[in-house]
Amino acid sequence: MDIEKLTVEQLNDLSAKSGLENLNKLRSEGHDSMEKNRNLLMTILKDNKDTEIGKKYDFASIDSIEEYQRRLPITTYDDYADYVQRIIYNDEENLMTAYDFRLFCETNGTLGVPKIIPMSEKAIQAQMDYNANVLNGILEESMDDSWKKGRSLYIMECSFTEMRKGKEYGLLSAIMLQNMLPFVKKTNAIPPEVIFPEDSAGTNIRYLQARFGIMAKDITNIRGTYLSFITEVIRYVENNWELLVRDIEQGTIDASIEMPEKTRELMMKIIEPMPERAAELRAIFEQGFDTPYCQKVWPDLKYISGIGTGAFEIYEEKLKERYVDDRVQFYFPGISATEGLFSVPLEMNSKDSVLVPSVTFYEFLPVEAKGDFSQIVTMDQLETGKDYELIITNLSGLYRYRMYDCVRVMGRYHDLPMVRFVYRVMKTLDLLDDHTTEQAFTQTALQTAEELHYDMVDFSIFVDRDAERPHYVYLMEIAKHPESLTKEQIRQCLNDKLCQMSRHLAKTIERGMCGPVDLFIVQDETYLLYNDLMIMRGRGAAQLKPVRFILNEYQRKFFFKMIETEWEKA
Repeated sequence: MDIEKLTVEQLNDLSAKSGLENLNKLRSEGHDSMEKNRNLLMTILKDNKDTEIGKKYDFASIDSIEEYQRRLPITTYDDYADYVQRIIYNDEENLMTAYDFRLFCETNGTLGVPKIIPMSEKAIQAQMDYNANVLNGILEESMDDSWKKGRSLYIMECSFTEMRKGKEYGLLSAIMLQNMLPFVKKTNAIPPEVIFPEDSAGTNIRYLQARFGIMAKDITNIRGTYLSFITEVIRYVENNWELLVRDIEQGTIDASIEMPEKTRELMMKIIEPMPERAAELRAIFEQGFDTPYCQKVWPDLKYISGIGTGAFEIYEEKLKERYVDDRVQFYFPGISATEGLFSVPLEMNSKDSVLVPSVTFYEFLPVEAKGDFSQIVTMDQLETGKDYELIITNLSGLYRYRMYDCVRVMGRYHDLPMVRFVYRVMKTLDLLDDHTTEQAFTQTALQTAEELHYDMVDFSIFVDRDAERPHYVYLMEIAKHPESLTKEQIRQCLNDKLCQMSRHLAKTIERGMCGPVDLFIVQDETYLLYNDLMIMRGRGAAQLKPVRFILNEYQRKFFFKMIETEWEKA
């Protein structure tokens, strides 16, 4: 197929039809799903019986789920680190998996050294079939054809590092976009030179994403890994529109924009003056930002796609509150990670997604079991309304691997469980055995901002154990707010709502065993600055996760130095 000869609409139509096939295939797996999941496990064991791990546990003699569970222990990344090092540095093969692979994927946590996990070709194809293509099938079913006529805005930044024997190292999102590169070049408004930069160090990626984004008028959808970076770029437009519009008008890049000279020269080769578009944009932005601006800039915008559950809920709320109206739909990708694809939604605007039984073998540890692995169940034994920790066996050599993700069972599609990501099991905090979850802190922050009518940009939580009475501390960046609003009003509301979320915490505060919630307001653009610092340290801008919990000294020093003294005086 010669993609260059096809129009954007024709390419989107082909994607929609292919996606519909994948969507219908997934729906068909809703019947006898446990049998399909069992068959997948047996196939994985058979195919990998001669690997080093397969011989260690004698995969060849395992003929049931029960025997597999008896034979193999629950594992974590530390159980595979040595295998990964041998694969990378000794060029050894057939250790974890017999499946072909050429890629090492980086997990995208923002703390510590990222984990490196081999990703097989089978696993990549599963991500392409279900993570990428199912969305197109849902669009084909639920929207009219007008979404096919415009281009996409991929708010992403991807990079690869060459490893030994031609193997590459990078992020999952980069791998998927690379596989679709000819299609992306034609259907995406942001050029490949921005998405796949030769030198991202020292480059203001937000500027480039925002600038190329608003240059295009025919955008029908915005896609990103996380809603956080999409929100960040959209907010950047609001705060820097005059500079952006001037550069678009003149075909220049302002001298204040940071980027290596080589990158600047490359960008200048692919931009040109657009005075007419600049005039349109200036007229829009001069009206102010009291009403959503995105559909004024992109009149045909239909949907936004990005992770919006767990720690990312506040960004969905921000987009809906300030930047788009209810004509724009949302697609929330299911539960997916470098370690594998787990679940996929079946419709737009849904945060519930169905497990995919043909690509990952699932086990579940009830959260109430408190680490008692004898209580692990398979997906046919899941109970609606209960929370479980996810344990997976994948197509890349991870066996009974503990994900530390908590999911809640929301119901069933035929006999496929429908789940929703709730929180990271390791993302809970304790003052005195209260086990307060990330979700509780997030909902408290969202509800407080809504009740007191202020614009919350972002927040983090610190546990002050050195105080006379240990307590939780919110550090919060606030934009617009009522003039009469005080820090104490916000603090009291946060404390009341968090106590409603956690009765155990409320009781310990009532008894004087710990102190009430404290609050510090940080300066404007604190979180942008922190992200910039992380980018300077080598992290991809579009892959940064929110700093919900302040867990190390670097973060503590940074955020507490950014406290806004004017709020403290009020």
